[in-house]
Amino acid sequence: MTLPDRPRGAGLAPAGGLWPAHISRPSAPAPMGPGIPGAPAGRDGKVQSDELPPEISTQKWPWKGVQWNLTYIGFLGYIFAITTYRFPIGDVSIVCALVGLLMQRDNVRIPGLLKGLGAFILWAMVGYALTPYPTMVYAKLQIVLKLWFIALVAANALRTREQIRFFLTFWLACFAFYPVRGAIFNYYIYHETVFGRAIWNYIFSNPNDLALYCILQLAMAFSLNAIEQKGPVRLGARLGMAVVPFLILITKSRGAFLGFAVFLMFVLYGHKRPFKAIGLALLVGGLVLAVAPKGVLDRVFALKQIEVTGDVAAADEEGSAEQRYEIWKVARSIIKEHPVAGVGLGAYPAAHQLNARRSQFKSTARGARDTHSTYLNVTAETGLVGLLIFVSSYVGLLLGVEKLRRRAKKLRPHTAQTLFFLEAGLLGFFTAATFGSAAHVSFLILHATTMWCVAEMVRKELDTAAARRRKLAYAQAPMGYAPMGPR
Repeated sequence: MTLPDRPRGAGLAPAGGLWPAHISRPSAPAPMGPGIPGAPAGRDGKVQSDELPPEISTQKWPWKGVQWNLTYIGFLGYIFAITTYRFPIGDVSIVCALVGLLMQRDNVRIPGLLKGLGAFILWAMVGYALTPYPTMVYAKLQIVLKLWFIALVAANALRTREQIRFFLTFWLACFAFYPVRGAIFNYYIYHETVFGRAIWNYIFSNPNDLALYCILQLAMAFSLNAIEQKGPVRLGARLGMAVVPFLILITKSRGAFLGFAVFLMFVLYGHKRPFKAIGLALLVGGLVLAVAPKGVLDRVFALKQIEVTGDVAAADEEGSAEQRYEIWKVARSIIKEHPVAGVGLGAYPAAHQLNARRSQFKSTARGARDTHSTYLNVTAETGLVGLLIFVSSYVGLLLGVEKLRRRAKKLRPHTAQTLFFLEAGLLGFFTAATFGSAAHVSFLILHATTMWCVAEMVRKELDTAAARRRKLAYAQAPMGYAPMGPR
C-alpha cells in the first residue's frame, strides 16, 4: 500500500498540534473585573457608585420630582396637624392616608419595628384582662393602636428619595415656624415660661417634652443637611442645627441636656473630620451660650448640691428633683408588686395615686402622678415582659439599620451619614427619656419609622443595582460560560 505524497502537517493548524486548520480554535473569555461593565455583582464584580441614582438632588426646591399620592398627602396633613395645631385635620388626614394605602398597587410594607410593637399591643391586651382599671387601659390601647396605624402609613408613604427629602423639609419647617418660633417668642417677648423655662402650647407646653422632641428634630436637620447641595433647603437645615440646640438650652431640661450630649458625642465621633467638627461645635456652642440668658445652666450645676448636702431637695428651687425621686420610689414599689403584667397600659396614674398614700412615701409624691421615666412607666404598666418587648423592638430596628448603614457606607456615603444622624438622635432621645415618659408619642415612632424607610430605600437601591449587574454579566458572557456569581 502506497501513502499519498504530501508534506508533513498538511491540513493541520499552522501553530502546530493536531487541531484541524479549517476549525477555529476556541478562545477563553476575557476576564471581567469590577471596573468593566457587565461584571457580576459578587466577589469579582462589585456595584459601582456611578451605577446608582444620585444621592444629592439636583433640584433646588424639595417638591420637584415628588410622586404625589393619597397616602403621602394624607400623611403630610397629619404631620402638619400634630406639629402646628393650626387646623384639626389629624384624624381626617390619617383616614385618607389609610384609604390610599388600600388603593395603592405596591405591597404593604410592615417594618420589624411594627411587628414588635404589635406584639407589645397584644401583651397590653392581656394586661387589659387582668387590670383593676379597665376603662383607663381601654382608652390607652386605642391611642397606642392609632399610633401603630400612623406608623404603618409612614412606612408606606416614604418610598422614594424625593418623597423622603420633601418630608424631612416639610416637618422641619413646621417645627421651626410653630414650636420653635412660639417657644422663643414666649420666652423673650411674652415672658410665658414655667419657672423661667421655655415652653409653647399643647404637647409642647411641658419644657421637658419640648426638649425631647427637639433632639429628634435636630437629628433630622443634620440628616437633611447630609444629602443637600447648596441652596435654600441646606441653609434652612443649618439654621435649625444652630437654633434647636439654643431652644434645648432655654428649656433647662437636665434630661434633655444629657440626651443632647449623647447625640453630640456620636455626631463628633462619626464625622469624617473629627477635629474640624469639634472646633465648629465649640464655636457654635460658644455663640449659643453668649446669646443665652444668664443662669440658663444653673439647674444643671445645682445637681452638685445633692453631693454636698446629701439632700435631693437642694437640686432646684421648684423641688422637681425631690419630687421625681419620690415618684420613682413609688414606681419601683408598684413594679415589685406587679412584675409580670404590670397594672395595665395607661393605668399608672391611678395606681400611683393609691400607692403613694402609704406612710413610707413623702407627701410630694401624692396624687395621680406620672413616672417621669419611660422605662419605669413601661415596666410598671406592662411588666417586665412588656419592657422586654418594647426595648427589643427598638434595639432590633437600630441593629438592622446599622447593618445596612455599614453596607452602604462606601457606595452611599451621604445617605449613610443621614442614617447615622437619625440613629444618634434616637439614642439621644432614649437617653433623655430616662427622665421623662415618652414611650407612646408620635414623634418617637415616626422618627424611628423614617429611619427604617431611609434604610429600606438604600437596601433596594443596592439590591437593584447588584441584580442588574448580574443580569448584564450573564447576558454578555460567551455561550457555555457562566460567570461566577456571589457566594
